[in-house]
Amino acid sequence: MTRRHRLADRRAHETVAIEHDEQRYKVGLGRDVFGSRVGPVMEVFLNAQKANSHLDVLASDGAILMSMLLQYGCPPADIFHAMKRNPDGSPASPLGRAAAYLVEGDQ
Repeated sequence: MTRRHRLADRRAHETVAIEHDEQRYKVGLGRDVFGSRVGPVMEVFLNAQKANSHLDVLASDGAILMSMLLQYGCPPADIFHAMKRNPDGSPASPLGRAAAYLVEGDQ
């Protein structure tokens, strides 16, 4: 089994507001910092507008699992491509929208 990448105690973090199915979410992206260089996304937070709602809990738990996949070495593109899509190709869930940020940073 691959070892989990331990994140630095201090890391870069950016927050993005998104909307999906008329619900608002906050996506947090944590990145390791190597000297003056910011690394790839290694941690994802996803929270719905209403804290501790059923939607918020599911979004948060999914983001925790996504973070663990990244820290165990799963390529971001694999996570992004594994997510369900709408018929038009757009992400079918807020977690899928968050996964899009993983690959956008690599391009």
